[in-house]
Amino acid sequence: MTALQLARQALRLEWMAIGWTIIEAVGALWAGVHAHSVALSGFGADSLIELLSAGILVQRLTIQGRGGDTETVEGAEHRAARWAAGLLGLLALYLVGAATWELLGHFRETASPLGMILAAVSVGLMVWLAQSKRVLGRELGSAALQADAAESVVCAWMAAAALVSLVANWAFHWTWVDPLAALLIAYWVVREARGAWEEAHKE
Repeated sequence: MTALQLARQALRLEWMAIGWTIIEAVGALWAGVHAHSVALSGFGADSLIELLSAGILVQRLTIQGRGGDTETVEGAEHRAARWAAGLLGLLALYLVGAATWELLGHFRETASPLGMILAAVSVGLMVWLAQSKRVLGRELGSAALQADAAESVVCAWMAAAALVSLVANWAFHWTWVDPLAALLIAYWVVREARGAWEEAHKE
């Protein structure tokens, strides 16, 4: 398979990821707000930020798929990375603050069947997407696609954390799991923010 064909295959994969991420973000945010779940809301908010990264990568792959130069896209990618780092930093602050507020007993998570379904589907789909992106990234020699594969892995872990908190509350009424899961998600968000900041300041 030629580099051009690989780039087009990667582009199709990214569009598939974007389509699901939109559903994931809207569904998780809606379900998270209604269930008072900080972990689920944080997962949905992070999905919105991932759309920014995916959009930039689509632009890069489109140019590469047409046989064009990627120099212009690199500048846009660095700018988007700075925005992503800032937004992820704010998301981490929100997660820590809201989780602390919940631990102090100011509100309690309720059951969310929709949230559980979304999180469960996201775990499986993101693992598959991460593996597919990693393979294509290696074959294309694309650091951006490899980084996007890593983001998909993080997304899978975040979905798993949200799923565990929702199931624990539904099955055992362990409402304390939700803020702890939110703090775990905040840790992953900080790692993503640091990676985005480093990417933005690469020469």
